[in-house]
Amino acid sequence: MAKKQDMTIGSPTKALLLFAVPIFLGQLFQQLYNVTDTKVIGVKLGDTGLAAISSVGSVYSILIGIANGLNNGCAIVAARMYGSKNGALLRRTVAHMLVINFSATAIFMLIGLVFINPLMHLMKVPQTIFADARVYLMFILCGMAATIAYNMCAAILRAVGDSRTPLLFLVGCSVLNALLDVLLVIVFPFGIAGAAAATIASQTVSALLCLVYIMRKRPELHISRKDFVFDMELTKELLGMGFSMGIITSLVSFGSAAVARANNMLSGSGLGDDVITANGAARRIDGLIMMPLSTLGTALSTFVSQNLGAGLIDRIRKAIRSALGIGCVWAAMGVCVIYAFGGALVRLITDTDSADTVKYAVLYMRINAPFLFMLLLLLVFRSVLQGLGKKAVPMATAAAELVLKFFAASVLVPAFGFVGICVAEPIIWTLTAAAVAVVYIINIKKLSKNSIKV
Repeated sequence: MAKKQDMTIGSPTKALLLFAVPIFLGQLFQQLYNVTDTKVIGVKLGDTGLAAISSVGSVYSILIGIANGLNNGCAIVAARMYGSKNGALLRRTVAHMLVINFSATAIFMLIGLVFINPLMHLMKVPQTIFADARVYLMFILCGMAATIAYNMCAAILRAVGDSRTPLLFLVGCSVLNALLDVLLVIVFPFGIAGAAAATIASQTVSALLCLVYIMRKRPELHISRKDFVFDMELTKELLGMGFSMGIITSLVSFGSAAVARANNMLSGSGLGDDVITANGAARRIDGLIMMPLSTLGTALSTFVSQNLGAGLIDRIRKAIRSALGIGCVWAAMGVCVIYAFGGALVRLITDTDSADTVKYAVLYMRINAPFLFMLLLLLVFRSVLQGLGKKAVPMATAAAELVLKFFAASVLVPAFGFVGICVAEPIIWTLTAAAVAVVYIINIKKLSKNSIKV
């Protein structure tokens, strides 16, 4: 049984790293689901298959992002209960999370499946890849329950300081996903449907393993009928924090969908499907490089929430300084990797023969790379504010991201083409990072000055 980690004791830097590394590895293996799909489909179905997946990725991201944001927000509340040593309220929180997730899963699956065609038309998916893209999206939507279930269990375990167990299950299931990809796409030619089915099956296994582990090995999380008694105050707190993070994720995803829609439209303006494939490949590579930065944010939100529950404000400040230092080192390494090996990475994950696909993907990554430092500031300070229970500013910055991405889609892309796609996020990261940094400084000074136990 993996050891729980109480982040209110010991070295803040050590506690943060011990908690963050398993989360990073878990997110890495989750990304490998997508990278494996990309590689196998690129080998078997070529650039057309890759374009089909890339064209609808943001639609699924909107729905699953809301649900995952909801879980992460609820987990912040659970972490505070754990930090304050309130076992009864922790179990009641877990029970309420289960109800909230069941309801959210039903709603999101229904919305996605009923409106799948209008959503794809809204995204301007080209007719040449429409059928394949629809098959992929439909399969993935049907497997949403497994994805949400795993992320709920993982969020609950992280709230009590266990970030290693979800990793172990995810590693095994990532291997399973790779094997099923080869079996269902190459050995048995089920095409894009086979790749989607492999991902769904793997995520289902990881969710079931995580649930069984909680039932057998985590007695502090065992819930009973009395824990399902409706608690208005707790429900309001869970929904308030959960929906604030869910809305943040959804606003960012809506903005990304608007930019993706503009990118899809470029394929009809003479650039062809290369820009769709390039954008999808570049975002997947960037996602791998950005992952440690988002991991620091996820770890910080739990660290801050546990230490806020214990009234340890100085530990919060020390952990933030450590996270910024670690993040800067990683961002510098990411810039070097992208500029030195960007083209090779694109060819590796796509197996493309198109020089234009590689050219556009490398352009996207090289423009984005120097701004990883601004993304670090945004993720760290926004996560800290969420861990402190502050909802308004993180939501406001997400709304600003949405507005700016619509601006990029409607103004920058028509004016500058694919370059407009490339510069959108660097501009957004810079502006929103400045805003959250100012608010963080104001809030942390207030907490330190008052020095009260929350």
